[in-house]
Amino acid sequence: MEHRTASNTDSIEINQKQKGMHIFGELDSTNVQDIIKCNIEWITFVPFGDQKNVDSPTMNYYKDDALEMMRRDSAWKSQIEIAHQAGLKVFLKPHVWLYEATDGKWRSDIFPTSEDNWQLWQQNYTEFILLYAQLAEETNVELFCIGTEFTRLSTEKPLFWRDLIKKTKRVYSGQLTYAANWYEEFEEITFWDDLDFIGIQAYFPLVDHDHPTVQEISKGWKKYIPKIKSVHQQFNKPILFTEMGYKSTTDSAKEPWKWLDYSGNTNHILSLETQANCYQAFFDTIWEKDWLAGVHFWQWRSDHVHGQGRSDLDFTPRGKPAEGVIREGFE
Repeated sequence: MEHRTASNTDSIEINQKQKGMHIFGELDSTNVQDIIKCNIEWITFVPFGDQKNVDSPTMNYYKDDALEMMRRDSAWKSQIEIAHQAGLKVFLKPHVWLYEATDGKWRSDIFPTSEDNWQLWQQNYTEFILLYAQLAEETNVELFCIGTEFTRLSTEKPLFWRDLIKKTKRVYSGQLTYAANWYEEFEEITFWDDLDFIGIQAYFPLVDHDHPTVQEISKGWKKYIPKIKSVHQQFNKPILFTEMGYKSTTDSAKEPWKWLDYSGNTNHILSLETQANCYQAFFDTIWEKDWLAGVHFWQWRSDHVHGQGRSDLDFTPRGKPAEGVIREGFE
């Protein structure tokens, strides 16, 4: 099987960049037109595997339920087909979800507690990834992600990832990336040379105060540029922001990675302006960098209804000023 690789050019033109958006909710032939109107050219789909906590060696994705697996496969194939028929490209990006996370630990903290635990986790995770890699091949998905935010495992178990990449390439011929955390992960990974893109979950903290201006947020980006560019030069691979997004709150540029449910702050203040400013600062400072292959924003909700309070505070830019910023930035 011939693997389609990305160009390792030092200069990526704007019209070559991936203009992506994570989509949640049902995609159909009608609402996909709203996405296209925003000049979005890539759809990011996220299949989930459930793991109890960081110490669990197994995960659940209905692998022992043939009928449920067929139903899920059919659903993903249908969504991918709708995207492709609309002229969009697809990024398939499996995530592991901890459904009983404790002590503030998340998937970045997953690490084997024993050799037996490690062997079982490797087996389960490899099966999970290869399942969706095969689906990606069958549906002509253009880009596939082998993992998302496993900070300890990616930096301390590189041989596992190199082996997983080899196994993935046996069943999937498209381009590959890994989605590394912005904090103490992407710059420490050693297996980037086996992948097509250096993937970064770009939730960099950009300011230390609420209601920041575009200029203040842009200034915050500048301190990260040398580190990102250095990793690009070290491996001669293009950088891809596999995920980036902002809540519609006054503090969204301070700790962009925090979900409303896990932020510890129950008094979020709506600010559509701050969300829009965050996106504008990205387009003003990072988007045109010749080492950036593109971005996949988090997240567009096809089922979003304005006036639902908490939903309006969340990440979706749909129907907000940020949507217009994205549309103009992707032109």
